[in-house]
Amino acid sequence: MNKIKKILYIAGDFITTFITAIVAIIAISLVVINIIGWHVFSIDSSSMYPAYPVDSLVIVQSLDASELQVGDVITYVLNDSDVLITHRIVSIDNDNQTLTTKGDANNTVDASMVSFSEVIGKVVIGFPLAGGILRVITASENRIMIIGCIVVLFMFSFIWDMIVKKKIKEGRKNSEK
Repeated sequence: MNKIKKILYIAGDFITTFITAIVAIIAISLVVINIIGWHVFSIDSSSMYPAYPVDSLVIVQSLDASELQVGDVITYVLNDSDVLITHRIVSIDNDNQTLTTKGDANNTVDASMVSFSEVIGKVVIGFPLAGGILRVITASENRIMIIGCIVVLFMFSFIWDMIVKKKIKEGRKNSEK
């Protein structure tokens, strides 16, 4: 096997292995995050800009609302609906067990108070732009396509490894003759 082909085989092997490893690391990370009781959400509005721009991914740690402090960024369920909001706490009323929140980009505090029971958790970390990717990956209408892509990627990586090993082995046999 000539040197250019060998370099291409090795580069292809590296790329397929690298991409497969990244997919595996992301999948394992999401599973571990769920196992330890944390949640992953995407930011869909600009109300938390610049801390968390639109399409940021935030990791939220479940905790007792009594542990929260002014300045913490929390994710909560808006008024018993399915709408999730991620905003900063500006005041805490422990007697009534409510929080006043405000988006960093908003001029006024939120109109309704947040009950301690509506709090999902505190934002631990955020990653800009990763929320848009998460939204696409986790959308129910994309699930079959995403699983199919992952399967194809793993199969391609496996087949590529087999081809490279075969070609390298053939190259060794030819050079020994």
